[in-house]
Amino acid sequence: MVVKAYVLPAQKATFCSFSKKIPCRGSKSQIVKQKIKKAWVEKELQPYPLPLIFIKPEILSSISQKIRKKPIELEINISEILSFNSLKEALLKEFTS
Repeated sequence: MVVKAYVLPAQKATFCSFSKKIPCRGSKSQIVKQKIKKAWVEKELQPYPLPLIFIKPEILSSISQKIRKKPIELEINISEILSFNSLKEALLKEFTS
């Protein structure tokens, strides 16, 4: 499953919104957000990453109109995150390191 994330860099923060609701909650949604942060940091050419704030699509379009910038689209594959084994492996890696 591929989810489109729209990222809008502003002066003091970076805003992010999803094209549709992610079918996961709790730890899995945190892993998805970390994956998006990692993809954004790898793609962006800033000397330091700005805080990434997750907001609703309506708010993102409003901010986009106000600052006159278009959001950048990222495609994230989350199919491996939706399975139980990947969640277990991610949590084990996090707590054992």
